[in-house]
Amino acid sequence: MKNYKRFLAVSLAATMVMGSSVTVFAADEGGSTSGSGSLDIVEATDIFQVELPTVPENDTTFNYILDPTGVIAETDAAKYEGKKFVPDKTLYFQNTGDNQVTDTVDGTDVTYDYSDSSNKLTATNKSTMDVDIKVKATISAVKGITMASSSTFAEDKTEPMLYLALKDDDAGNSDTAVTADGIEVSSKIAKLDGAYETKYENGKYVKKLKADAAGFKSYSFQLTGACNPKGDWGSLKDTPPEVEVVWSVKNPIVTGPQVTLSEDGLITISGLTADANVENGATDITLGTGDALYAINSDAVTWNTNDWDKNNGGELKIQLLSGYSVYNDQEVKVNVKLSDGTSINCSATVQLAAE
Repeated sequence: MKNYKRFLAVSLAATMVMGSSVTVFAADEGGSTSGSGSLDIVEATDIFQVELPTVPENDTTFNYILDPTGVIAETDAAKYEGKKFVPDKTLYFQNTGDNQVTDTVDGTDVTYDYSDSSNKLTATNKSTMDVDIKVKATISAVKGITMASSSTFAEDKTEPMLYLALKDDDAGNSDTAVTADGIEVSSKIAKLDGAYETKYENGKYVKKLKADAAGFKSYSFQLTGACNPKGDWGSLKDTPPEVEVVWSVKNPIVTGPQVTLSEDGLITISGLTADANVENGATDITLGTGDALYAINSDAVTWNTNDWDKNNGGELKIQLLSGYSVYNDQEVKVNVKLSDGTSINCSATVQLAAE
């Protein structure tokens, strides 16, 4: 009985406590509230940032010297003020910095100023995605010189022959000989994982390159060459041909048709489709300076339609010829009207060979 009374007292005490926090209503009641949602995301998740090679005005990276008979070594490079040349080569580029070749000769380290390969040019990918790079090499035609496909020349070949090749640091890639029609090589530069971090700045989330990010992937390319030591170079009337190297990276973030204009006057219209195409040829492509744009002159350009189709699109290339050299050193604008009613445009400063 005592235990029962004690239990009853505890139960009543609990009821009193609970009763103090519970309100009993005569009828069913309810309540409601509302909440607003927010979205925390990075507005631009992809960053396109590529450091391309930059060269100064009057750059000499790809200038070369032909020495088929070894006269430079015979004269101890007197013409070049005693600069060091790698022995037994027939073509030389000047090298600087890390591009210089070092060898041990008679127990002494020798650093050479000239070798048969040019300085390397390097593109570095600091984007959040892989990027594709294209490198194109062209050579001007010179009467009396044959472009060779190999640096090895047959003993019975007596005509002047020149071998120039584009080589890169892609694993397993062999040298690509520059032909009279020009050549193009392409490669993919991988992204560096973990190079970016998210920051909250100026009221929004943004991707920022980490201050300590290191180890970015890059792609390097250079020229190498040789000439025929048995060739009759004394009969050559013209100077050796000029070589030009152009490099470009396409922005993978931008979708749809794009147009670019290179310094040497190459218009590239890429990403064309059956619905967004160049429909009326030259009349849909205008160019000029300032606000004055004129239909492209078909007689002053060379069309490359190898990768383009009038029905399905593709990539259309148009090379401006010397007739457009009046635009040299000016910013040239290019506008392309597409068959879907939209337009794309670009601009660049050009430098074309004069007539």
